[in-house]
Amino acid sequence: MTPLLNAPAHRHRVPVDHRVLGLDRRTWPPALVVLAVFLVFTVVVPRIDAALDWDDPVLAGQQLALTDTLVFTPVAGYDVESGFRVGDGGTFGDATLAGAGITFQVSTDSYDGTPDQLLDQVQKVTSRTDDPTFRVDGNRATLTTAAGETGVAQPYNSVRSDGVIAAFVLGGTGVDITAYGPPTQMTAALDDVRAMIASIRTVDGDDA
Repeated sequence: MTPLLNAPAHRHRVPVDHRVLGLDRRTWPPALVVLAVFLVFTVVVPRIDAALDWDDPVLAGQQLALTDTLVFTPVAGYDVESGFRVGDGGTFGDATLAGAGITFQVSTDSYDGTPDQLLDQVQKVTSRTDDPTFRVDGNRATLTTAAGETGVAQPYNSVRSDGVIAAFVLGGTGVDITAYGPPTQMTAALDDVRAMIASIRTVDGDDA
């Protein structure tokens, strides 16, 4: 007897006592678990994050320690996203501040070149971005801190934001600064950026 190669498969019907609107009630618990997890991660968690205000504003006169001998004074009211205040147990490191709609970052490393050479390196790193409209724009300018240290700076822009990058070499330590934000906010915050750059100074290691 020849087997029926194309015989239709037997369809299993869900018992009536397990059906609601044609659906198998036994599949509901795992489906509800999946739905609950989805709602937690897409609705609940974002709302909790939005409800938790995070800020760490700088108070007037406070300084951040970049190294054991380099400090700077942020503009009061800017939030410290990363960094260490002078007096925090002698801790120091790179700093990131946010305020007035912009981001202000300072990082340091040992360096024995000139500020111009350091700025060349910073530009190479800064230009490695997924923004195809990014470009360095404008001439380099000389910057002088309140303590008399000389560095260089150059503006850049893109469709997403405007910014400025600056570089100093202080006692064998390279200091690079990046400030960026939407064009309107960046223009309004230029005085803050200049003030924070100008505040960078060398101190005795016991003071940082």
